[in-house]
Amino acid sequence: MSDDPARQVETAPVAAAAPAPAPLPVGEDEVQPLASPYIQITEVEAGPLVAADALERRDIYGRVPVMVRVRRQPPINPVLILIAIGLGASGLLLPLFLALRAVIILAAVVMVLVGLISRLFIRVPAGSVALVMKAGRYERTLTEGSHTVNPMLAMTHVVTTREFVFDVPVHDTRAADGVNVSVDILVTLQITDPLKFVYSITTGDADQLVRAAAQDAVRRMIRSMESMTALDLGPEHATILRDATDASVLAYGISVRQVAFTHVALPAAITASLEATRLASIQLQELAETFILAQRQLADKAALVNQEAEARLLAVKHQAAAESLRLTLLEARLATNPNAARYDLEVARIKVARKIAGNRRAVVSMGAGDLVTDLLLAHEAQADAVAAAE
Repeated sequence: MSDDPARQVETAPVAAAAPAPAPLPVGEDEVQPLASPYIQITEVEAGPLVAADALERRDIYGRVPVMVRVRRQPPINPVLILIAIGLGASGLLLPLFLALRAVIILAAVVMVLVGLISRLFIRVPAGSVALVMKAGRYERTLTEGSHTVNPMLAMTHVVTTREFVFDVPVHDTRAADGVNVSVDILVTLQITDPLKFVYSITTGDADQLVRAAAQDAVRRMIRSMESMTALDLGPEHATILRDATDASVLAYGISVRQVAFTHVALPAAITASLEATRLASIQLQELAETFILAQRQLADKAALVNQEAEARLLAVKHQAAAESLRLTLLEARLATNPNAARYDLEVARIKVARKIAGNRRAVVSMGAGDLVTDLLLAHEAQADAVAAAE
C-alpha cells in the first residue's frame, strides 16, 4: 500500500470499482456520507440530542469521528410551542366542561414551559467540548457536562478531547547511502485548541496536513542516515519526529503527543543478502565449533591411548620386577640346598617318564648312563622278579 492517496486508487482498481456500502444513519433524517478509506480524521453531522452518540459511533471503515457538526436549532422548541398553542386554542374555543378545559389549558402551559426551558440547558458529552454561537458569532467553549445557558445560544460543534492515533506509511525513502527505506509510524494526536481546529481548517485538510508533515519529517531523517542505521530507529528518533511534526500542525489546534515506529524495512534484495550473510556467518561459526569439538575428541583419544600404553608399560615393569625377585630367591635357595634341588629334579623326571611309559603310542628313547634309565631298568627287573616268585 502506498503512502500517496492517488497511488492507492491507481494500484487498487478492483477496490475502487467495487460498489460502496450503504451509508450509516446518524440522526433521524440524515445519513453519513462515505469518506475515502485512506482518510483517518473524520467528522459527522448530527442533531444536538444525538451528538454524544454520533461522537462514539464508528463508520464502515472503523473510524471514530473527532468532531460533530451540530445542526442549527431555533432558540425555542417549535414543536412543543405549536402543541401548546393547539391545546390552548382547543381548551378555550371548544364547548367543554370547566374541569376538562382547565386540564387542557394547564397542559398547554406546561408544554410552553418545557419548550422554553429545554433551550436553557446544553449537555456536552464526556471526553469532548462544545462550541456555542450567538447571533452568528462564536461565543465560548463549554466543557463536558450540563450547562445552563442563554436560550439565544446555539451549540454548533462538539470536538473530542481524547487522543487518537494516526497511521503514516512512508515508502521508498532514499537514505544517505542510496538505499530505499520504508518506514511506518503511528502518531498519537490530540486537539488542544478546538476553536482553531474548527474555524481554521477542515477535517479532510487536517488529515492531509498531518500526513504530509509526518512524511516530510521521516524523509528528512532517513536522508541524513545510512540505511543500516535506519533499522535501529529508537525513542530518540521518535522524539525528533514528534517535535518536527508538532511544530507543523500546532497552528491548527492539533498537538502531537507521541510517535512510535511500527515497521522499518529495506528492499527485498538487500534483506535477502543480509539474511544470507548472517546465515553464512552462523554456519561458519557452527563449523568452527564442530572443528574444535573434533580436535578435543582426538586429543582425548590420544590421551587415552597414552594412558593405556603407560599402564601396560608399568604392568610389564612390575611383572619383570616380580619375576626377577622370584628368580633371585630361587637362585638363593638352589645355592643353599643343591642336593635337595637335584632330588626334586630327578623325581620330576621320573614322574614324567612314568606318564610317558603308560602311553602305549609313545616311543621313549633312553640314553646310556642316564639316571632315569637306570631307575626304570631297576624297576622293571624288580617287577619281573616278583612275577617269577609268584
